[in-house]
Amino acid sequence: CDQCDYATHTKRNLKEHLLKHSSKVLKCSHCDYTSYNKSNFKRHLLTHKSFKDFKCDQCDYATHTKRNLKEHLLKHKPCKDLKCSYCDYATYRKSDLKTHLL
Repeated sequence: CDQCDYATHTKRNLKEHLLKHSSKVLKCSHCDYTSYNKSNFKRHLLTHKSFKDFKCDQCDYATHTKRNLKEHLLKHKPCKDLKCSYCDYATYRKSDLKTHLL
């Protein structure tokens, strides 16, 4: 960064950091939340929606995002497809198995 001592390996991180030096801070009108990142800010605004578009057909869970519903639906999945080859651990998330194996 040419305005402070911040350094990073990616253009994306630098671009996001540079916003902190500008006046482009995004402020939520409903709470104290602020962000320099537009997509994070939009995601935050969804938390203030009074209705939730994505509903689970197996329980009362409802959410603002399709991604959250997809993650929730995994909890209803009866079988855990991914099994550890070293012990009895099983999961339905590839990332969880990866973490388990570390």
